[in-house]
Amino acid sequence: MLKNRRGRRCWCQVSAFVMVLLFASRGYGDVRPVVVLDPGHGGADAGVTGSYGAAEKDVTLALALEVKRQLGVLYDIRLTRESDRGLSVVRRTELANSFHGDLMLSLHSGGGLSRDANRIALFVQREKRGRVLAPKGEDGWDTGHRPYIAESQALAAVMKRSLSTLDGYEGVGYSGVPLKVATGARMPMVLVEVGNLTNPREEGRLENPEHLRRVSAAVAAGIEAFLSR
Repeated sequence: MLKNRRGRRCWCQVSAFVMVLLFASRGYGDVRPVVVLDPGHGGADAGVTGSYGAAEKDVTLALALEVKRQLGVLYDIRLTRESDRGLSVVRRTELANSFHGDLMLSLHSGGGLSRDANRIALFVQREKRGRVLAPKGEDGWDTGHRPYIAESQALAAVMKRSLSTLDGYEGVGYSGVPLKVATGARMPMVLVEVGNLTNPREEGRLENPEHLRRVSAAVAAGIEAFLSR
């Protein structure tokens, strides 16, 4: 009789362990860091258009989906859009905050008058000097990102090291600018411009799945390096 009781107790323990594994595999109690990827543009807003017709909105979405594929096991990856739809800048930030992100990357490709230029550029919110008062009735929206600017700068530095490993670019720039998408973001946030879509050679590379995987891997490595500090 005692043996049976022990057997039943052991079976219950095994069953409980199996249930824990099942719940974990389905995402219950998920405590992984949350990474928010914001594919720039979308819908009627195509962004930069390349010489052969490649649209920035498509490049950024493909890049975000590939980063998600590479990192989805390690982190909880959230996208502000997963299809070709338009979003206001404010809505992108609202979504990132609703996801309770640990970091946010807004993904873009560059453009410009020069068809020969081909750089990677990183942008963070430039800190305003002096005392900044939140506009009445906006719940501190304009100053919501201010406590995270130092961490955003740290994220940009890590991303710069990772993206500098990619071949075929003239370097990785890093600037502090007035960045509307960062306004109100309650997490470290960096805008990344990968390459120059108006450069015909880079346009072809950004439409090549193998090159896009390499760029995504560099972005993913930067995310991992920042979150594992």
